[in-house]
Amino acid sequence: MNLKPRVQRIALAGGLFFILSTAHLFTPGQFMDGATYAAVSRNLAQGLGGVWDLFYTPELYPQFVEHPPLHFWLQSSLFYLQGDQWWVEDIYAILIWLLTALGIDRLGRWSGLSQRAIQWSLLLWTAIPIVTWTYGNNLLETTLSASMVWASATMIYGLRRNQWGYLFLGGLWIAAGALTKGPVALFPLAVPFWWHIAGNTLHAPIRRIALDSTAVLAGLLLPWLILWNLSEPHAYLSAYWSKQVVHSLEAIQTVSSRWYILGSFAMQMLIPAIIALGVRRFRPLSEGPWRLSPRSIAFAFIAFSAVLPIMISLKQRDFYAVPAYPFAALALASFLDGHRKTGKTIHPRILWQWTLGLWALGFALRTLPEVHMSKDFTLRQSIYQAAKTHRGQTLYAADSLLQDWNLIAQCARVGEMYLKAETADSLAPGPRLIYKEGRVFVFED
Repeated sequence: MNLKPRVQRIALAGGLFFILSTAHLFTPGQFMDGATYAAVSRNLAQGLGGVWDLFYTPELYPQFVEHPPLHFWLQSSLFYLQGDQWWVEDIYAILIWLLTALGIDRLGRWSGLSQRAIQWSLLLWTAIPIVTWTYGNNLLETTLSASMVWASATMIYGLRRNQWGYLFLGGLWIAAGALTKGPVALFPLAVPFWWHIAGNTLHAPIRRIALDSTAVLAGLLLPWLILWNLSEPHAYLSAYWSKQVVHSLEAIQTVSSRWYILGSFAMQMLIPAIIALGVRRFRPLSEGPWRLSPRSIAFAFIAFSAVLPIMISLKQRDFYAVPAYPFAALALASFLDGHRKTGKTIHPRILWQWTLGLWALGFALRTLPEVHMSKDFTLRQSIYQAAKTHRGQTLYAADSLLQDWNLIAQCARVGEMYLKAETADSLAPGPRLIYKEGRVFVFED
């Protein structure tokens, strides 16, 4: 097995990713949700809470059941090894990005794409703005994307070789995704259906589709049935289902239209679509008449299978569709591919020069002071100062501040300081936190 082309493809896409994530990755600070998840993971590494008893703050979510626990388990291992450093979640993001990129590479290879098309699939995926933003902000969709890509890769490997063991393994990857973000991880169950229906398997009977899907479903259900019959996992997952899934469907609304996620998906795909059209026009990967390949159709439908179920709920965010983008990028790369290559390939030495140049530019951009002064710089600096004397403490705060989720998350992640509502007795002793002009101040009574 020649690893060099694979390493080169991933290194080149990694260089582009490193540049595009300048404002988000390996720069202190992050989006509120990411800070919350990092605080929960660090707490677990420090022995606060347990594997099935995650802990956020003493007042807000002392029993954190907002999401399944796999992401927090994995990230807590890095906090355990590295300690409470601001860059731990960035190391985790890089590792998960590498795992996902390797999965995209294998998925392209095992589905029959050419090496040039696989390279373009990695570059097109990386060029999607919300993808780099998500990896730089420690969101659950990063771990979910890795699970979904590897689930699909192992399934397609098994489908092309008629080996059910790989379909069962794909089901295990789906189970890992469900243990990261819940029901949104189930969309790869549609992979055998779309792969056969799109024409990638010649004259596949309905019985073959049913048997392949059954093997995948068996891999998904086995670990979940085991967990469901253990007391602690059962209690945690039941609480998660009631609070996060059922309650979100019934009572939480973040958008005015169910079509929001489709509009966001289309907008995010504009850049890779324009790039793909440019490549098709000025540097085609194949010659001869254009035709829409079965692979491209299958990957497109898998991507839509990831996006459309989100419309069930009015709780939607742009980054919810991130697990769909690897498949959308592969659909575009399949659109570019063909049976016969055309044009000269770029010499590997030139590609390595471009790769090193991209990585060097990414490091250079991170030396700019403007990069480090973004993302709540003033707030974080004031929390660092307050944490020198109040780390690990619970602070009284006005009721209005207890609705500021970003303030709560940054205090918990940066300073291990937790907020509590002021009591009716104004003379109650204890430190009090005041938030003014983007800074926090702590006063002792």
